[in-house]
Amino acid sequence: MKFEKIRSVILGEELDEIPVSLWRHFPGMDLDASSLCRAQLSFQRRFDPDLMKLCPSGGYASIAFGAEIEYYDSPIGAPRTRVYRVKDAEEWASLDEPDVHGGVLGEMIRAVEYLNEALEGEVPLIQTVFSPLTICQKIGGERVLRDMREEPELLLEGLRVIMNTMVEFTRANMDAGASGIFFATQMATHDKMSEEEYRSFGMRFDLPILRAARRRPLLNVVHMHGENIMFDLIAENYPADALNWHDKRTPPSLAEAHRKFGGLLLGGIDELGVLVEGSEEEVEEMVKASVRSVSGRRLLLAPGCVIPLNAPDSNLDMVIRTARSYRAWRKSSP
Repeated sequence: MKFEKIRSVILGEELDEIPVSLWRHFPGMDLDASSLCRAQLSFQRRFDPDLMKLCPSGGYASIAFGAEIEYYDSPIGAPRTRVYRVKDAEEWASLDEPDVHGGVLGEMIRAVEYLNEALEGEVPLIQTVFSPLTICQKIGGERVLRDMREEPELLLEGLRVIMNTMVEFTRANMDAGASGIFFATQMATHDKMSEEEYRSFGMRFDLPILRAARRRPLLNVVHMHGENIMFDLIAENYPADALNWHDKRTPPSLAEAHRKFGGLLLGGIDELGVLVEGSEEEVEEMVKASVRSVSGRRLLLAPGCVIPLNAPDSNLDMVIRTARSYRAWRKSSP
């Protein structure tokens, strides 16, 4: 049922229910396949979203390439880098390709296998994969932008190694049963670089990973993190079924994106504002306004990024309840 709902909304059909995906981090449980699966299944059973986005630690790729992370009092449960792997430009050229079936990458592939079996083919599951340039930032910190401009050939060597690894990791996730990937770039923003720079150091290494994800596709999502994002560049050039960004905090709006991009949009939920601080009535109105802005088509209700840990369960319930009752209110006046 959930697979058919996703397929239908991708095709632009108007449904009686608006599909929903909700996701959050599970700090302390998100680097081990077994504990992550238990947490994800508990969340799935509690809220019953139509699409499961696997939420491994935001630092899993950092660990795979030799950095060290630590958890802290992050409101979303994300870690930060404690020790960077790359401390000078020459070290980009010394990165090794890790075995995607070993270590933390292997744990994440096994998580897909376990979840795919536990879900019994009833819930689509997509794996989170970070872009190569995003991983560079995670393992090199602020120096990545300096090296991009001052030591580009060295950075390019590192990007090739990371890209090759993430291509193999993506293929392995497809073989493990994932229905697609949630491809996250934290660098496709004018706040960090020009579009020309992103084409050379970002897009060039992103596309092979997305192509690898087409092996077993249902839904491949590109997530553009941050503000002042390069929406048009991604929408026009990436082989994505769906796009996700902070639509309540940075352009384009859902309605504008609906006109620009012919695929599915994941958005409509203000995860940092209304979902955390608003009343149930305000959450209901947010959902209805988002759905109406695109006439109920080509929208999968989702947060702009990870839901904070303190978001009330009652507000998440209201998102699901309002989406599932779309047939009852779609023709009513806003």
